[in-house]
Amino acid sequence: MELQYLKNIRTAFNPAHIQIALDGTFLALPLTRTTAGVWSLQDLSFKPLELEGHRKTLRCMCFGHGSQPKYICTAADDYVIVWNIHLARQAVSKGNQVKGKVIGTTLGCIQYCSFSPDDKLVAACCENDVIILEIKNEKVLATVEGHTARLTGAEFCPHYTSTLVTISEDRTFKVWDISDFSLVYQSQIITASPFISMSMNIEKPQVAIGTADGQVRVYDLTDGNGFRCLHQLDVEKIVRKQKEKKFIEPQPSQGPVKISSRPSWKRPDQSEEVEIVSAEDEIETGSAILGLHFTYGSQNKSSNSSSSTPSFLRHENTLLNDLLDAAPMLCIGTTGSLLQINAKTLDVYKYFDLQDDILTDILDMETVVLNAAGSVYFSQGSSPDQIWCIVGSHFQNTVNVLQWKHAAIHKDEPDLASAMSAVSVTPQSSTEGGKGDSLQEGNSFEGITVLSNTPLLPNSALRSEMVKKVKEDPKAKKTKGATPKNKPGQMMKDQPITFHHKVKSSGYTETPRQTPMFKPQTNFSKSASSSSLMSHSSSSSSLGKSMDKTYPMKCDPPTECHCKIDVAERPTPINRIQFSDDGQYLATALSNKSGHVFKLPLGNKGFSCTGHNNNVNGITWSHDGNWLLTSSDDKSAFLWSKGQSDPNMCIKTVLHNMSTDKDTQKKDKDNVAFPKEVNFAQFYYMDKFILLTSGNTLYMYKYHLEQTKDDIKRYLSTSKYKQVTSLAIESQQITAASAVNDFYSYIVMCAGTNKSVTVFDMNVGRNVRIMADVHTRPAHVICQNKGSTFVSHPSSAYDLFVTAAAGDCIKLWDLRADRCVRRYEGHQNRAYTCGLDLSPCGRYLATGSEDKTAYIFDLRAGTYCSKLGGHNDTVSDVAFHPLYPQLVTATLDGKLRLYKDK
Repeated sequence: MELQYLKNIRTAFNPAHIQIALDGTFLALPLTRTTAGVWSLQDLSFKPLELEGHRKTLRCMCFGHGSQPKYICTAADDYVIVWNIHLARQAVSKGNQVKGKVIGTTLGCIQYCSFSPDDKLVAACCENDVIILEIKNEKVLATVEGHTARLTGAEFCPHYTSTLVTISEDRTFKVWDISDFSLVYQSQIITASPFISMSMNIEKPQVAIGTADGQVRVYDLTDGNGFRCLHQLDVEKIVRKQKEKKFIEPQPSQGPVKISSRPSWKRPDQSEEVEIVSAEDEIETGSAILGLHFTYGSQNKSSNSSSSTPSFLRHENTLLNDLLDAAPMLCIGTTGSLLQINAKTLDVYKYFDLQDDILTDILDMETVVLNAAGSVYFSQGSSPDQIWCIVGSHFQNTVNVLQWKHAAIHKDEPDLASAMSAVSVTPQSSTEGGKGDSLQEGNSFEGITVLSNTPLLPNSALRSEMVKKVKEDPKAKKTKGATPKNKPGQMMKDQPITFHHKVKSSGYTETPRQTPMFKPQTNFSKSASSSSLMSHSSSSSSLGKSMDKTYPMKCDPPTECHCKIDVAERPTPINRIQFSDDGQYLATALSNKSGHVFKLPLGNKGFSCTGHNNNVNGITWSHDGNWLLTSSDDKSAFLWSKGQSDPNMCIKTVLHNMSTDKDTQKKDKDNVAFPKEVNFAQFYYMDKFILLTSGNTLYMYKYHLEQTKDDIKRYLSTSKYKQVTSLAIESQQITAASAVNDFYSYIVMCAGTNKSVTVFDMNVGRNVRIMADVHTRPAHVICQNKGSTFVSHPSSAYDLFVTAAAGDCIKLWDLRADRCVRRYEGHQNRAYTCGLDLSPCGRYLATGSEDKTAYIFDLRAGTYCSKLGGHNDTVSDVAFHPLYPQLVTATLDGKLRLYKDK
């Protein structure tokens, strides 16, 4: 059972008006108005331990953080008393009187209290002030004041023992340093509703604060981060969607099924009946955040398999240790529901409506309904798989003890040892009919990974190759003395002498030679290179020289601006930028219908690629660095040779460019132009294929490039391409796509306007996974963790990828586990499709922003570590250098900035 009802305990007065103590081992409730009772959660049927010492009504109680000894603090208007539970039990067993230590007398109305992490101090909230009490010396250490309204909570940070965070009904929170008695930070008025609950993260210096209007905000308490807001969660919206989902789900029909051929607007609407029934049964309970609690996950999940896992794949030796470990859950209790939310990704893992039935007895099938809560408390005991939940009644003097199963993420997450043999995945239906039948039996999907260990299928599309047909030389068939025969009535056409070859000049117009005709060359230069070498020879030699270097795995983020240049004479928006794999060139896609390539360092002049008739929305390099591929809004993609201003091949039709005659093109009706703009183009499978997206279809082409051109018909391109396959997604348009070209991979990912990401396996030619509701809006960028030529990662690291959407956050995903593992917020991206990039070391994530800055996130910390300012317009794209810890940013005003580490 997910949620188990254990017991209903009666209290002396309404539990919604006091603070109840719960720590996963013990439970403390007011037995009478002046007596506190302590129950052991191991067996609630035992008689509670009674703590008598107050003369006035109990206001609050809390447990200490330690276990030996175990303290409990009870506060009333007369005294603040600290009790040792173990000594109290021994005293009761011996028949002696239970005594506590009075650390405060007549302090006033105490509404909240908490222990410090070392159990040496107690923070007691008295109206608008906080009184710090020292347990050992039984005295008041300090009084904290500054809030303008009643305090609702005060908690010590478990990571900084002297840091105290206070919240109040004045809608602000303050951070104090008790060691030097100073105010560290005070916030502005954040919301219109008061702060009523808070919880400290056990694993990280973070605090979650809940408000009365159903909002939860998580703040960073790390030194130097400015106490920024990391996440904001709209719990009210989540609860509303969960209730709508519950009522909209089709119920099993009890009678005959009616099949209608009428259009949907003429059919009887059965949802209205469901809404009427749900409206009658549903009670409006509100969504105030009554309780918050951070749980802890298992930290030794891979200890059992570490002995059989190679050392370079072990969890503790990689950055995946922090990214893929079990995430803590944030338990949220509202007036009408209970939720478990992933603290790293803010995904809802479990939801329970208090108006639903809770099973109390499995044998008798008895149920109980709680309806509404007046107070909610959570705690995680010695077993990490169970969460204790106390729900105080809103109108009765009772509390309900519940046991909730923890959403154990680590049970669903594969470890690195089983990365290449993950659980079987059932493929989705093929988008093209007939393709699924052509697959051979036994070729099942053994887990989706970027680095696949399965061989190519015999009929795989990746086996296709473009073979150039060699024309036979007509002279070879001629016999000696034979003359070519013409057809009847056809005369021999005159052909120019220089049809195939250039005629070398005789030299009559040149100046007389001043040097001897035959002179040995003795002044060899190191920088001189033979003009007969191909362009790829020079690039491969330069790449070989730089292969001796490696990208530093432990480096600081690039934060110092080294230089800035303009890409054009006039301000021209830059859409995309990308480094070549050898790191010697930087390509930019511009809005002036062209692309420009710079040779590093950025001060050097490059060359332009002009030929498109509309905005160039993307530009990518080939793996060898000799070719460029641009995509444009003019429904075409051009392929360029490095250093050339004219395209080598133009992809404008869907099927091929084999037909040159106009009559043949008219007969080939299927070879039409692309229906919409080509918004993505890149080389794939180690430059063997080209991937394009247009509309809702992904196209894969094989091609053959010809560098030699006819001197007379230079406008005709001899390079050819032909479609291998095309795959469509269940969406109106593909908004982003990504594939790996640095090594052989079968996986291609596409994001659509239906807010989903479709994963294609090009080896079998079908989609193998559809990730629905990736963002609240369609994702405009997908970036895979490809590393670079100068760095290597464990195989599982390449299964990480990042998505971003306008108006939403950035999410880090694990392809194997099919889930989001981290969420990044803080940048501003509301309208423009700002690009992002992962560093080759896998530690940083850089993204553009509309606030004229670029943000660098630490993947493990979950927040940004640097802000790169100085820009004059929106930062449209960023790119990390593949060899050095450098970052280039591009803006809409046409400027490039290069940042280096300190």
